[in-house]
Amino acid sequence: MTEAPARPQRVAAIDVARAVAIIGVAANHSIDGMLNAGLIPTDHPLEVVNSALYLFRMPALAFLLGLFVPRAVVTRGAAGYVRERATLMLWLYLLWYLVQSVAELATNDVKNVPREPGAVWRVWEPFAHLWFLPFLIVTAVLLAVLRPWQGPARRLLGGGALLLVCLLTWGWNPTLFGLTGLSLLAFAAAGSVVGLARLGTWMQAPLWAWTAAGLLGAASLGVLLQADVVPSTLPAEVGLAERALSLGAAVAGTIALLAVSVLVTRVPPLRDLLAAIGRRTLPIYLAHVLVVAGVRVVLVRVGVDQPYVIATLAILAGVGIPFAVATFTADRPWANWLFDLPPALGPRPTGPSAPAPARRVGAHRRRAATPPRDRADARR
Repeated sequence: MTEAPARPQRVAAIDVARAVAIIGVAANHSIDGMLNAGLIPTDHPLEVVNSALYLFRMPALAFLLGLFVPRAVVTRGAAGYVRERATLMLWLYLLWYLVQSVAELATNDVKNVPREPGAVWRVWEPFAHLWFLPFLIVTAVLLAVLRPWQGPARRLLGGGALLLVCLLTWGWNPTLFGLTGLSLLAFAAAGSVVGLARLGTWMQAPLWAWTAAGLLGAASLGVLLQADVVPSTLPAEVGLAERALSLGAAVAGTIALLAVSVLVTRVPPLRDLLAAIGRRTLPIYLAHVLVVAGVRVVLVRVGVDQPYVIATLAILAGVGIPFAVATFTADRPWANWLFDLPPALGPRPTGPSAPAPARRVGAHRRRAATPPRDRADARR
């Protein structure tokens, strides 16, 4: 029997990286909403930032979630890990599909693009940001089976196969349960190969090394943005060369994000705040779309139409409100089913009268983007 590795000491920079990525998701959907509402033109500086973020924030999230997979598989077993992951994500998908659908129908009069009532019943067609939950189920199954972190052969065959899938499906995102975002599988596999312990060690490297890596990543991303690159999770017709360049841009952006996260950890107050956010990424991902859309609509209704003001307040609320709700509900069984399995679906006691272990939401789970143009709150 393979012994579970010792639990690695938590690395703040990894939690900070998760926070930076989820803030990027909230920023994307905030800017999307303004663009589709006609509040900013397509050449606005915010849209330029938006397009860059779309290239790498979901690949970065996929990479970061992959870090946690090897230990989870060893600790719970492949079947146990897949069962737990699939049950959780399916529950959250159905719950938030209902929540999102009700919210969309109730606000059709103030949305950028009204939602057709009949579409609510097509639960096999993920909309807005909810595609990411089926993707997490697919990721759990494939990584648990392929285990690319276990030796050179698995790394070459399993990781190579997922890299091929990445290139073949880049820009191919049909609106069907489990088929959106398959190009992100290579990033999750890369995260599993690197692993928590190794990345944690790398993040202890000298500050100058990460500064250089961040500048190189940002410069490479800037250069590649001049080419015909497209985000992986948006429908796009591109050739193999453009897909390879887009993949390179996503890698460069992910390296820059990791470097920024390492640098931020040198500022203790900001590090502690972002690390706390990074441990609540799944709740933030689930709820932020409703919040950023609502903030934009309310601000416009009261006469605030300055894009930078709207974006700032929407991002702060889109991250802060779900974080506060998740923190409040985490230890309250009557409420934590919003972001976790309800007790009836959770793990059963392992001994006589043994209670199910408390589950902390969002600490090691991953998450954030949306199909057509990944524009979740743009529809509102």
